[in-house]
Amino acid sequence: MEKSQVKKERGILIILINILVMIIVSVLLLIGTFKWMESYTLHGQYIKVPDIKGMYEEEAAQALSKAGLRYEILDYKFDKTLVAGAVIEQKPAAGANVKDQRIIYLTINTGKEPQKAVPDLADNSSLRAAESQLRAAGFKLDETEYIDGDLDWVYEIKYQGNKVQAGQQIPEGSTLTIVAGNGNPVEQIEEVDSSTIIDSDFF
Repeated sequence: MEKSQVKKERGILIILINILVMIIVSVLLLIGTFKWMESYTLHGQYIKVPDIKGMYEEEAAQALSKAGLRYEILDYKFDKTLVAGAVIEQKPAAGANVKDQRIIYLTINTGKEPQKAVPDLADNSSLRAAESQLRAAGFKLDETEYIDGDLDWVYEIKYQGNKVQAGQQIPEGSTLTIVAGNGNPVEQIEEVDSSTIIDSDFF
């Protein structure tokens, strides 16, 4: 009876030891896995994004590569304060902490001011309708000029003092001047036919 009891206790002890060994091995494996993941993902190690705004694309690429970063062009826009090919914007912004080989998205200056076509409004629209259409097209409006003619009828559209034609391309966001009628009648001047022969005896 005592032998069987000892054998039983010994079996329980072996089981407990095996369980303990399995727990220890599992803990060691977890610790090892976490350590490997930290080293693989460079846990706690960051790179500060350099300020590349205003640089040419080639210069920006070199600066980012030197810092251990990559880049992609996200968009092209126009900025009159920068030269063509310069970086207008970067995401993430300069000074941000990022991981190694992070992609920095750039917006590059086209150098070409976007153009817009002037709508067909001269002799074809009222003042209010013309103002609405021009603003909707992205243009700004200067103070309206008035000339003799039908009240609030549009006779001309001017840009920088010069008359523009319907469909003419001018820089987007430009300021235009509408020339409209003030309601005073236009004086009709009869032209003399120069081909008419007047008999000298008339005088």
